[in-house]
Amino acid sequence: MVTAVIFDVANVIADWEPSRPLRGVIEDARIDEFLASRHFWQTINADADAGATALDVIARVDAELPAFADIVRTYVDRFPMTVSGPVPGTSEVIDELLVAGVPVYGLSNWWAENFSVPRAASPVIDRLADVVVSGEVGLAKPDPAIYALAVDRFGLEAGATLFVDDSLTNVESAARFGLRTHHFTAADKLRSDLVGYGLLG
Repeated sequence: MVTAVIFDVANVIADWEPSRPLRGVIEDARIDEFLASRHFWQTINADADAGATALDVIARVDAELPAFADIVRTYVDRFPMTVSGPVPGTSEVIDELLVAGVPVYGLSNWWAENFSVPRAASPVIDRLADVVVSGEVGLAKPDPAIYALAVDRFGLEAGATLFVDDSLTNVESAARFGLRTHHFTAADKLRSDLVGYGLLG
C-alpha cells in the first residue's frame, strides 16, 4: 500500500537542459564534447549536487580541467537558462494528489545556491510538504544515504512511499533501498500508475 509520494525535480517537475546556457555562446562541437564527457556529470555536476559551491567548482575546473574553464563559467553565469519551465502535466498530477490528501515531497539532486531557479519556474515545488535538496544536505542520489535521510526527515515508511525519478540509476538505487519506484517518462504514465496504487481516481 502506497501512502505518500516523493518527486525528483529535474525533468520530472522542472524541465532542465544543461546545454541551453551554452548554445550561441560556445561552439556546438565543444558543448557536445563537454556534456558527453564524464567531467560534467561525474566531476562538475556531481560535486555541486553534493554541496560544492559554484566558486568551488570553478576553482577545481581552473586547476584540473582548464580546457573547460570558459564553458563552466558560462554555464554558471547563465544557469537560470537551464530551466525552461514546468514539465508538462506533472504540476497537475501533484495538485491532484494534494487535493486527494496524499502527502507529497521532493528529493532533488541540485546545487544548493540556485535551487531558487526551479522554484521560480515551477511554483508547484512550493506546494510540496518538504524538499530535500542534495546540495544542502551534502548527499546526492544514487547514494542510499540520501533516501534514508529523506524518509526519516519526512516521517515516512520506505515500503509505503512511491519515489518518482527520470533517472533509471536513481530509480534502481531507491528500489534497493526499499522505496516503491516509478521511472518517469511522462506525466500521463505516472498518473496511470498512481491510479493503480489507488492514490488517484
